[in-house]
Amino acid sequence: MKILHRYILKNFFKKFIILIGLFSIVITSSQLLHLPNFAYSMNLIDFLQLLVMIDISFLKYQILFGFFIAWLLVGVSIRENNEIYAVYSLGVSQKELLKPVFITTTLFTALALIVSITLIPYANQERSKFLTLKVKNYILESIQPKNFSKINENISVYTESKENSTLHKIIIYNKSNKYLITAKEGIFFQDKVVLKDGYIHIPSEKSFSVIKYEKYSFSLDTSYVKEIPLEDYKTSQLINVFFSKEKDYQKAYSVLIDRIFFPIPFIFIGFIGFLLGLNFSKSKETLLSLVISISILYMVINYLFIRVIEKNTFISFVYLLVLILLFSGILRFVWKKSE
Repeated sequence: MKILHRYILKNFFKKFIILIGLFSIVITSSQLLHLPNFAYSMNLIDFLQLLVMIDISFLKYQILFGFFIAWLLVGVSIRENNEIYAVYSLGVSQKELLKPVFITTTLFTALALIVSITLIPYANQERSKFLTLKVKNYILESIQPKNFSKINENISVYTESKENSTLHKIIIYNKSNKYLITAKEGIFFQDKVVLKDGYIHIPSEKSFSVIKYEKYSFSLDTSYVKEIPLEDYKTSQLINVFFSKEKDYQKAYSVLIDRIFFPIPFIFIGFIGFLLGLNFSKSKETLLSLVISISILYMVINYLFIRVIEKNTFISFVYLLVLILLFSGILRFVWKKSE
């Protein structure tokens, strides 16, 4: 019996890993068209790091579809290879055959909760920070000697010469406050600049004042900042927003519900997919279309309820009931047809 269970589990994980790989390629490829222009000027390591972060952002639904479809394909494989007759001839019951599904259901339900609550919010925040950091580096590195380079709407920089992040004979003009800053040398660190041996020209109504300095540092904000939306807040941050009753506390609650309820379908879809493939004499393509349709239906229902929960938090209990009834109803139907 253990050999049979290991065989089924090995078959499942093989198909699951292949599916996740295919989903990652498709999703990452589709997102290449939506990257900011500066991303294509990154070095290879940074660019691959960005693609990995993008892929993790979609990991929730990759796992959902992969888990559902993998168990369907395992069931279809056992049926189409006539292995099911050999299994039943050995006196193995359908319930005994479902033990590997139960094991993976427990594992993936816990995994889905961890991914939804912890991993994806963390990856999304890191991606936002990564993009902000890289675009600032890109803009500052684009400063060309003996040319005025516009850093943002207000600040322009001129330098006589440049050696990596060190600039020589610098002029910085701030349009917003009319300050003119000169320096013999300046060192740039991401969005911060440290100037040495220069003057700050401060305009007044009739004249201007001059301040001489040996060392002066300030933040040089660039125009691109990748803001972190509420949906990408850490779970602990969302809880704080909700209990503080701030402006977006209901939206924070809806995001929490989306994350906490995400594992619920995993309790059912492994059994549904396996039994569909094992006992329904339809083509693989037909069953695959059915599984994908059920997954998309869940995504649509989830989206609609989350939008409603933003306005009325009590609807979350209705949503929980709908999820349980929907998937348990499908499982009951499939189970009866399998008897």
